[in-house]
Amino acid sequence: MENQESSHHNVETELSRDLGLTTALAIGIGTMIAAGIFTLSGLAIRNVGSAAIVSFLLAAMVASFTALTYCEFVSIYPRTGEGYLYARKTYPGPLAYFVGWALVLGYTSSCAFYIASLSSYFNEFIWHSPIEALSGIVFLIALTLLNIKGTEESGKFQVIVTAAKIALLIWFVFGGVRFVNMEEVMDRFSDDVVQIGNTAAMVFITFFGFSAIAASAGEVKDPVKNIPRAIFISMGVVTLLYTAVVLVVLFAGLTEYNEASMGEAAQKFLGSVGGYVIIGGAIFSMVSASNASIMAGSRVVLSMSQLGHLPKEIGTINARTRTPIVSVFLIGGTILIFALILPLEDLSYFANTVLLLALIMVNLALIIHRRKYPNIKRPFKVPLVPLIPILGILANAYLIYQIFSHPLPFFLAIGTLILGVIGFFTWKGSQYAETAIPGSASHVAHSRGRSRFDKEKFRVVVPLANPETVYSLIRIAAAIAKDRDGELLLLKVVKLPSQIPLTSYDDSMIEKEQFILDEARRFAESQGVPAHAIIRIGYNVARAILETSREHNCNLTVLGWKGSTSSKQRILGNITDTIVTHAQTDIMLVKLVGDDPIKRILLPTAGGEHAQCAEQYAHSLVHAIDGHLTTCQVVSPDADKEQIQQSRNNLVRSIKRLRAMPRIDMDDQLIENKSVVEGIIQTAENYDAVMIGAAGQSIYPQILFGSIPEEIAKKTNKTVIMVKHYHPVKALIGKVMSE
Repeated sequence: MENQESSHHNVETELSRDLGLTTALAIGIGTMIAAGIFTLSGLAIRNVGSAAIVSFLLAAMVASFTALTYCEFVSIYPRTGEGYLYARKTYPGPLAYFVGWALVLGYTSSCAFYIASLSSYFNEFIWHSPIEALSGIVFLIALTLLNIKGTEESGKFQVIVTAAKIALLIWFVFGGVRFVNMEEVMDRFSDDVVQIGNTAAMVFITFFGFSAIAASAGEVKDPVKNIPRAIFISMGVVTLLYTAVVLVVLFAGLTEYNEASMGEAAQKFLGSVGGYVIIGGAIFSMVSASNASIMAGSRVVLSMSQLGHLPKEIGTINARTRTPIVSVFLIGGTILIFALILPLEDLSYFANTVLLLALIMVNLALIIHRRKYPNIKRPFKVPLVPLIPILGILANAYLIYQIFSHPLPFFLAIGTLILGVIGFFTWKGSQYAETAIPGSASHVAHSRGRSRFDKEKFRVVVPLANPETVYSLIRIAAAIAKDRDGELLLLKVVKLPSQIPLTSYDDSMIEKEQFILDEARRFAESQGVPAHAIIRIGYNVARAILETSREHNCNLTVLGWKGSTSSKQRILGNITDTIVTHAQTDIMLVKLVGDDPIKRILLPTAGGEHAQCAEQYAHSLVHAIDGHLTTCQVVSPDADKEQIQQSRNNLVRSIKRLRAMPRIDMDDQLIENKSVVEGIIQTAENYDAVMIGAAGQSIYPQILFGSIPEEIAKKTNKTVIMVKHYHPVKALIGKVMSE
């Protein structure tokens, strides 16, 4: 399915690569120099005095471990999506979704933190609004519209605002540096290690800008070279500025330190006009950080949509603006909700919790990715793997531990993550199976037979492809349907080239298929069961089969199978693999040998759900044809008494289940052979067919049949019928895990 997946993941309109190194730096620095320094500097000093510098440096060190991981991943996958994309390339579907969902929550809640900080500064120094959040909401709406307009416009805005606030911060530092007294720095240095770590956890949000840079990889020119440069230059610049700012604010002689402390310090050092310039710079810093977060968050949502973890409509890119309008709107709306329901400090801890969890998963992904793809080209390689990512995991986990002392935002974050995962499985469960397959829906070109189906009736769909096996397949399916007072649905799919519209098919082709299908329908009815014949036109045969199965409430799909596949990427074959993975019915794969009617069936059984399902269908088939059924198990000649007794008990339980149904001619047999496959094949010489259930309890549907059934199908010269039971919950997990 490599080609199919590739086509599925492409979008008609691509993002434009308009951003250079300067803009990438502006995104990173703009995200980091924001509420984090203007708001959290005062709160950090309140907590630990001059040791706030250590808290900021500790947060920077923790961020640098993961920044290295991001640099390696972005050199391999220089596309939009950052941490989620890297997880998608490494983990099973649900884990990748978890990372993406955590990042979306992280970007939106951190942006809400910036918006709330903006409102706080605006109300404190500019204009006290009767609605406290009004100024932040106005700016949020404006930024959302700006991001809809285009990446180039929002990128230029980011560069201008970021350059201005760096200049203002340097001015602020020079205005207050003369008041710094290093002796007093040491006197006001807290020795509370726990509180220093707790403060580092609070301010970690200020260094998350490196992720925002990677999130825009799909729009950055030469991302392999520019993004690592932008990440480490921006982190270095920001760390130096934070250290200087904390020192200056510390010596402003304030009576109280809070989220507005830097603004008060600016007024003290630079006078009323200078103070208001810095306050204006702070507000614009929060605006630019919000802008970068909206850009980054919407790109993660875009990537999740393109890779099948959110509805594809969310990832639609506007052809005129070349921006993902729907995802930008969704990010803006989520930011608004967070800004209205959580106070400032709780927003910081909430954002840090979800972001740190995501970064732990990304660091772990690098270790797994190195082992999973040892030969992949890595233009940037993190040194000392797995040591560096392990340090990143431990450092991030340490900061999460510090957040435990703030239970409300911590448990709210965990609860929101869990709700998102539940919502993901619910959404996947509500999807029609065929929507997971690329291409357009098929079209019914011919339908004849019973005009209305009873939804409660047992229904078997039989896709017909090989004329040589049509009647044998119908005979098997009709016997099962007849025993259950059911009916048959005979399906022929005509596959069209992708360039031909569905409504432009050749009528003569349909007439030919119609004649063959009507003959098949009459044969099915001669077996004593009602039958309906359908011809569908489509681009994907498996999708057309799944659509038919769903629309007609089928219970069983009977497929002809050649018994092996030459493709290493396929377990059962191209179409068959897809149907086994996605069908919401029981599956019966039939490898036919000869066209003689089946009378004697050998049923190896191990007692699992698929084996028990095979028992039921074997009973229906034998009951309808008045045949004979033998259940069997293979034991080694070297087996001890306990193993032999266990096998006998399995046979007894199987016979007991079969005797609970209408009486048939049957017996059981314990086969001695060192090889299970050889034992069954040798015994099958005296039978017309072997019916066997899928192996094991794997959550990956396409490998459920396992090696033993496949080996039997390949080596025996008898008809083999393999059965897989449909379990809704396990099928959902399997569908999600196998993405």
